[in-house]
Formats: sequence, C-alpha cells, structure tokens
Amino acid sequence: MTANVKNGIFLVAGVYASFFCFQNKAIASDYSSPLPGIKIEEKFDFYIGEGVFQKFWVPAPSSTTASDGLGPLFNTRSCNNCHVNNGRGHAPEANVSGVSVPSFLIRLGKSYPAYNNKTNKIYPHIGDKRYGHQLQGQSSPGISPEGDYYLTYSTKIETLKDGTKIELRKPNLHWNTLHYGDFESSTGFSMLVSPALVGMGLLDNIPDKTIISAADPDDKNKDGISGRVSWVFSGKERAIGRFGYKASATSVSAQNQSAFNTDLGLSTPLNTNPSGDCTEFQHDCMQSPNGNSPHLDHLEVDKQQARLVDLFVSLSSPPAMRNLTSSTFLEGKRLFEDGSCASCHTPKMKTGSHSNFAALNNRTFYPFTDMLLHDMGPELASGFPSFSASPSEWRTAPLWGIGLSEKTSGRVSFLHDGRAQTIEEAILWHGGEAKRSQKYYKNLNKEQRKKLIYFLESL
Repeated sequence: MTANVKNGIFLVAGVYASFFCFQNKAIASDYSSPLPGIKIEEKFDFYIGEGVFQKFWVPAPSSTTASDGLGPLFNTRSCNNCHVNNGRGHAPEANVSGVSVPSFLIRLGKSYPAYNNKTNKIYPHIGDKRYGHQLQGQSSPGISPEGDYYLTYSTKIETLKDGTKIELRKPNLHWNTLHYGDFESSTGFSMLVSPALVGMGLLDNIPDKTIISAADPDDKNKDGISGRVSWVFSGKERAIGRFGYKASATSVSAQNQSAFNTDLGLSTPLNTNPSGDCTEFQHDCMQSPNGNSPHLDHLEVDKQQARLVDLFVSLSSPPAMRNLTSSTFLEGKRLFEDGSCASCHTPKMKTGSHSNFAALNNRTFYPFTDMLLHDMGPELASGFPSFSASPSEWRTAPLWGIGLSEKTSGRVSFLHDGRAQTIEEAILWHGGEAKRSQKYYKNLNKEQRKKLIYFLESL
C-alpha cells in the first residue's frame, strides 16, 4: 500500500477502526461482528474494511482522492446506506419517492420470448440501451438523474384452514419521471431490496461439489423439488453463481465490486469503467470527470480498498441460533421438517479447505439454504431471466438471522422485493416448488403456526 493510499483510507476509516475496536461489544449488531477465531491482523483489517464499507463517497474531482469518483449516476453514497449494519433493506411505502429509499432498487433486463430453462443455456444479462442495468435516481452536480418512481400495493386475502385471514400485499411500479426517454419495449423490471450480508464468507466457501450434488433439476426423486445450479459467465468460462437473489454473482468479491460499480458508480479491479452504469445515450454522464487516480491503481476503488471490504463482508459472523433447548423451538423445528421446508432450506453446510482465511476452512455452519435455484411460481416472478435463472426462479434465501432483521436495520421486509412485512406473509407467498409447504402452513392451527415462526425467528 502506498503512503497516499494508506493515508486516504485511514483518514476516512481510521476513526471508525479505533472507535469500533474500543466499543464493538457495546454497539455491534448481530450481523456485523467478526467471526471468532480470526487472526489479530485480520480483525484489525476487518474494522478498517468496515470503515470503507461505511464511508461516504463524493463526486470527482475532490481533494479527498481516496473517496472521490461517486457516480456520475448512483443510488447511494455508501454501502452501509443499503445494508444498514449488514442488514436487509426495505420497500418504500406507497406513493413516496422510490429513489428516497436507497435500499430498494429497480433492476432492468431483457425478456427472452424463447427462454427455456430446460436447455441449461446461460442467457446474458442485457440491460436497457438508455438506462443500463439499473435505475439510478441520484447524480453528480450538472448531471440529470435517470428518473424517479413510486409504488402502490394491491392486496389479496389468504384464508387459513382455521379461518384466519391474512392480508398480503404486492408492489406495483409507477414512473414519475424519466429523463432519458422511454425504456425499450423489451425491457423488463425487477424490484429488489438490499439483501442481508450474513455469513457471506462461509457461503462463498461451500465446495462446488456440495452445491452440484444437491441439485435435482429433473426431480428424479419425485419429491416435487427440482433445484438447479445457477450457472453464470465468469470471463469465458462458466461458474456457479452464489450471491444475489438470482445467484448471479460467483463470489463475495464479484458481488461487492458489482455493487460498487452499479450502485455507486465507482470503478473497481473487476469493473474498471469509472462511469458505472452510464450508457451511450447519457453523454454528459460518460464525459463527466472521474476519480481514477494513479496512486489508486488508476481506479476509484483500488485493490486495497476492495480487499478490505471483501474481508469485512467475508469475515462478518452470522448470529448464533437462540432458544435451542426450548420446547417451543424443538416443536417448531419438527413442524419445519414435516412441512418439507428443509428440502430447500438445508440446515447444515460445511466449508471446504481452500479459503484464504483459515477461520473459514472446514467449518460446519447452519445457513438454511441449498444455494440452488427453485421455481417459486408466477406470483413472485421477475420481469426477465438472469443468466440461467428463469423469471420465476430464485436462489433459496438463507434463513439464519431472519428473526433479528428489525433489531439490525430498524425495518422488517422479506422476500426479494420486500412485499412481505412478516415471516408469515413470506411463507404465504411461496408458490411453485414451495406450494406444498405453503399449503402445509395454511393447514396448521394457531399454536402450531406460532411455534414454527418462533423456530424461524430463533435461527
């Protein structure tokens, strides 16, 4: 690390590092404490990485060269704005400015009329020719943001076997302003809340063979579950996608650097374009000054800052399960298993032995995911396929820490678009391969439902 780079990082992150090292036990959330057993130097870098994760970036040119280059189009100024304390985001309330909620994103992609997920073809993620891969509602001075939108919610009533009625809401997207013309007619939309960054390093180090061996794309065992591996492009080769709602990112680093480039408009070692998601139709954006600097590897997020954020995210510890000896927990666990929930939400995994971090090697952990794509039915479908994932396919969401969402980020919002405001609502939206589990839940009595939710909130 050069002196300038080092000083630039420490000017912004050093205060965080010293503060968190001193007060971490008192204020740390359950999502952003370091894994036990990491090395002293890794723990030091963990808190510096947390500082980079939390720091605010500014547009170029700026005297703070280690923090400039934001945009020109962007969604937020800090990683932490979307992932508060490493927690999940939330959906906007009805009729408010969508871009005022940085943890909610509108992804753009192409729908393929001839899409067929049985061919194992990898469909490239092509964005809109004017707006790119994601709507950015914020911009640097002198640059027009892409636009703004608002949501309304349509509702329906789900009636359980005992007569209990649950109101479910579904978001509807409406455009307020679009500053660069109309979208292409073939452009589809996917509404997403920022996911929780829990135990990412552990998930990153599940061996490929473990994920592949769990797949059953043709449902040969006739259990109604046909999980598929998410294959994506990694250069010219294909690789297993692990992160993102569609499992479209192959590693923690790929996921982090994609967010830096698309959400904040910053160049990184993997995404070197300093204009972020700008398109050729956005001339002022493409010609705007950038923060690429010789002392930062001719990038805005140099290798060192990218490494520190990767380390922070990778070594953030998942929360421990709670209430393990409670009879309510144990009964809820039995109901979880009887309802075939564990067919996708696999409780136990083990990492391999090739991580750069010794603390991640040969480690047994409990994420409650199989890391596979599953068809969740048309009600939850996105507006376009992503690599090998069809519109209705989503990676099994890990369940660990789900009961700590409100404590961590101050809001509760479940499923990919945040439509579910409770765990119960999320269960009732399950369709497709999970329809059997949804029906099982609907047939439970009130006490059984409480026990199952208690179990999930304890993970």
